Amino acid sequence: MEAHYSNWIEISRSAYRKNLEFFKNRVMPGTDISVVIKANAYGHGMLEIASLADECGIRIFCVHSINEALALRKQGFTQRIVVLGPTIKCFAEAAVKNDIEVVCYNIENLELYEELAKKANKIFNIHLKIETGTNRQGISGSALLAFLDVLKKCEHVKLRAAYSHFANIEDTTDHSYARMQIERFKNEVALIKNAGFSGFDLHFASSAAATIFTKTHFNMIRLGIAQYGLWPSKETYLSYITEFGHGSEHILSPVLSWKTVIGQIKKINAGDYVGYGCSHQMTRESTIAILPIGYSDGYDRHLSNQGYVLIRGKRAPVIGRIAMNLTTVDVTDIPEAEVEDEVVLIGSQGDQIIRAEDIASLEGTINYEVVARLPEHITRIIVD
Repeated sequence: MEAHYSNWIEISRSAYRKNLEFFKNRVMPGTDISVVIKANAYGHGMLEIASLADECGIRIFCVHSINEALALRKQGFTQRIVVLGPTIKCFAEAAVKNDIEVVCYNIENLELYEELAKKANKIFNIHLKIETGTNRQGISGSALLAFLDVLKKCEHVKLRAAYSHFANIEDTTDHSYARMQIERFKNEVALIKNAGFSGFDLHFASSAAATIFTKTHFNMIRLGIAQYGLWPSKETYLSYITEFGHGSEHILSPVLSWKTVIGQIKKINAGDYVGYGCSHQMTRESTIAILPIGYSDGYDRHLSNQGYVLIRGKRAPVIGRIAMNLTTVDVTDIPEAEVEDEVVLIGSQGDQIIRAEDIASLEGTINYEVVARLPEHITRIIVD
């Protein structure tokens, strides 16, 4: 393959479609699938993933910020867009103007939305975040009742949905805390209904809950990392194939592959040092390859002297410290390697594969962080 970039990310259309089909077949009847494409679609490229989701008939996008929502509107996406993070007051008018749904739990913001929607002569939709045990955004109890008292007087703000978020569903196979949150959620929803509200949607399920708890699907699921073919955690996968009685054949398909090329190949002697700090010393006469990628491109410095890449279907260990823009690998045992050969950082080549989870294990983090930190300056290409 002739290289057209020094490093790039490939997004598989077929894998993405396969993952969405899995959840379309799994959700309860009448449940909408929304896709969470915040943080540049977990590093996969927000506009690229939005386009694929649109092809798959997805009609609801969830993002973190109003800036992300406006970027989608600017590109012509007409889907419902829900902003799950805080929307500061200076962006309230833009939210109303562009029909963007926002999370709301603050009376001051609620009154501002009512004023702006009345001025625009339109109905503005909000999602009320219920606090059930994560203790981040959201309200419950007396604060919820006070909010509802004000909302009842609003003529231009509509309660489109009430929702919450699980605190401990991915990191454990003991789902007692998650079940407690569900009960809390139901109790708070009862307060909303007793206050006279009806016709609003409910959503709670993240990727993990959507996979293992169908009773949390309600009117909508928020499909995050699983749409990209990545399991939320080993515990989620274990729960799926054991406690909940599913076969291991139901495997999600990773959507993202990350690649670069060999920039230079050269011979060095036994005893020579490689890279900053002389952190690696060769024990034999060796052949090394220099890759035009480094920690400024998201290839984490923690992979120094312990990571590996794929070249010609074989593993090549990272040697020396990963620099800002360059990484060195040992290709002594891959004598057929040539300049501008394709190098796989995440993905498969031949019968070898490097998963985001493998990288995360070496870095001491989670697959979410590995992909979400991939910089926007890296070109994303949709491939079939």
